[in-house]
Amino acid sequence: MSLDAAVIKEFRTGEDARLGALASDPAASILKHAVRIWARDHGVAETDLTRVTEMVMGFAKSAIRDCERKIHVVA
Repeated sequence: MSLDAAVIKEFRTGEDARLGALASDPAASILKHAVRIWARDHGVAETDLTRVTEMVMGFAKSAIRDCERKIHVVA
């Protein structure tokens, strides 16, 4: 699987502040570390590692929010 550099560069920088709140979460730290290892193993350039990690964290956080909304609707 390869990552398209154009997609990486189009990542919205507005996500940076929101994702910074995850820095103190141990689970988020482990996920970030795992994503960085995966990205290196799949040939992502060192300069793009942070951006890729932030994109994955943003996706994970939005998926969690979506599940939380569904749970609240059902409950």
